[in-house]
Amino acid sequence: MRPDRFTDKVAFITGGGQGMGQQLALDLANEGAKVAIVDIDQAALDETRKLLDEMGAESLLSICDIASDVQVEAAIKKTHETFGRIDILVNNAGLLRSATIEDTTNELIDKTIDINIKGVLYAIRAVTPIMKAQKYGRIINVASITGKNGDNTTTFVYGASKGAVITITRSVARQLGPFGITCNGIAPHAVMTKMMYYWDEEKKAAMAEKIPVKRLSTAQDMAYLMAFLASDESSFINGETININGGYYMD
Repeated sequence: MRPDRFTDKVAFITGGGQGMGQQLALDLANEGAKVAIVDIDQAALDETRKLLDEMGAESLLSICDIASDVQVEAAIKKTHETFGRIDILVNNAGLLRSATIEDTTNELIDKTIDINIKGVLYAIRAVTPIMKAQKYGRIINVASITGKNGDNTTTFVYGASKGAVITITRSVARQLGPFGITCNGIAPHAVMTKMMYYWDEEKKAAMAEKIPVKRLSTAQDMAYLMAFLASDESSFINGETININGGYYMD
């Protein structure tokens, strides 16, 4: 880490109250960024605010349901008014549920699409005029290995939603690249956050054995990659969704 890599940069992170989003927020702040975080969990936001305050970071944390276009637009507007710019957008918030095809209800389908697809679209749409005016931006979308390879442990709408995120990433990269804005994604697997509540210890051990590097992933692994994609060092990477799974899936 370099303490000045993100000096004067402003990052807007969805689902930043815990897990990968929280770790990234702390890392970016540690390297000089001002961070705006939205989440639906007030307790998680309070915990993250405490950590950021202890670092002396400039931050703006608020409750926001990313499935609501009105709330997303208001949060991004408030961030822009507070800090004067938004350089980095990280679409990290997501919904993951385990269910068979037969057990996947209409409610679960709708909720997964609302959060995992519409939330990404709303945030990108809201931040685009700001980044275009700046002639600069970094957009990072959290996809999943399931968006490339499918999955047999989560509800089948989850993989579909993450496949959509990969396509959104390519479309945005093509359309916004000429304005100095890049858009990239990451495709994680086996990241041990609260979202993986349904994996017991036996499942974790079995999966670690299947991964060539012989371990599961951490939020810090993800944050390192996202910070790189948020930096100027990645300026010639655009439209990519990078696998980060220890070699479990390669394409």
